[in-house]
Amino acid sequence: MFIKGLNHLGLVVEDIKIAKKWFIDTLKLELIQDRGELLFLKAGQDVLAIKTKAMAINKPEHGGESPDLHTNNKGWQHLDHYGFYAESPEKVDEFARMLEENDIELIKGPYNRSDGRSVYFKDPCGMVGEYFYFSPK
Repeated sequence: MFIKGLNHLGLVVEDIKIAKKWFIDTLKLELIQDRGELLFLKAGQDVLAIKTKAMAINKPEHGGESPDLHTNNKGWQHLDHYGFYAESPEKVDEFARMLEENDIELIKGPYNRSDGRSVYFKDPCGMVGEYFYFSPK
């Protein structure tokens, strides 16, 4: 078996300062490394790489290399949403309250679903996030 886990997930943001405030100050993720336009954050056992467009687009390893970031989107990728594990259904409700206290828009939930309990939200960077308790059957 080749895959042993998720090494990292790279998320592209418009404003790295807003991202820092959200992921570090609000969500309390541990900062592993700050490279200015690229942050590495510990999320449980996983790593998030939060980066600006300049760090995400137009790199040879992503299929592009052009000085004009506005016309060359080769290598640009799209993300449906990101999700974090919740320890219990009650934690989903607590997380939703914390989001509301921080003026974060709830998109759906918290609600029970066939496989657990979830809340979807729009983060300050404009991405959709989910906090999800997976109920093993």
